Amino acid sequence: MEAVVHQEHDDPDHWWFRARRAIFDDVLDGRVPLGPNARILDVGPGSGVNLPVLAPRGRVVTLDVAAGSLQNCAAKGATPVRGDATAAPFADGSFQLIAALDVLEHLEAETAALSEWRRLLADDGKLLLSVPALQLLWGRQDVLAMHHRRYGRRELAQKLRAAGFELERLTYFNSLLFAPILALRLAMRPLLDRAHSGGSDLGLRLPRPLEQLLYHTFAVERHWVVDRNLPLGVSLLALARPVVR
Repeated sequence: MEAVVHQEHDDPDHWWFRARRAIFDDVLDGRVPLGPNARILDVGPGSGVNLPVLAPRGRVVTLDVAAGSLQNCAAKGATPVRGDATAAPFADGSFQLIAALDVLEHLEAETAALSEWRRLLADDGKLLLSVPALQLLWGRQDVLAMHHRRYGRRELAQKLRAAGFELERLTYFNSLLFAPILALRLAMRPLLDRAHSGGSDLGLRLPRPLEQLLYHTFAVERHWVVDRNLPLGVSLLALARPVVR
């Protein structure tokens, strides 16, 4: 079984998650009109950190193999389903929106996962996908999170098209923080062999003024990524629709 992703106890109030939600919210507002009863699948939801963005848009089903994750999401109002990201227990065309937000990099069978998500989308549905970008940035957090890979823009585009998707948006994001994050990753690289110990970087809380600065620096990109491609970033964001044959 292909499991995943965010840790079950990720802090939804962490500046990183809040900024990402702001960006996802604007992309969905600008690009994905949904009816009031839209069926939404949140793949690998972890503790449900993205439910505040998804739940107001329709009926959310969360798919994971981790019981703790599903319990957390059920407590937040989602319908939990235990299942595999590469062989989900749903009929073809079941969903108008699939959110796979920092999930694909955790899956060995990435091709099977993308094909499965294509199967699950209605003909007019959309896939909202985010992944960590650029192998140059490989670091401690990737090891702790059990990532298999990071992605380049061209590589991700090719994989989505091969799975039967047409791209509407594909852009880097978390661009303004790229330089300091790259510098930190490079500085820490000699210590990667010790990366299996210690807590997640996303569990680290900073003084509130610094967290607010980081949040606003990251979240300001919400005004750009709906219509513009950013040339470089820590992550990649794709919005794709199924090719209808």
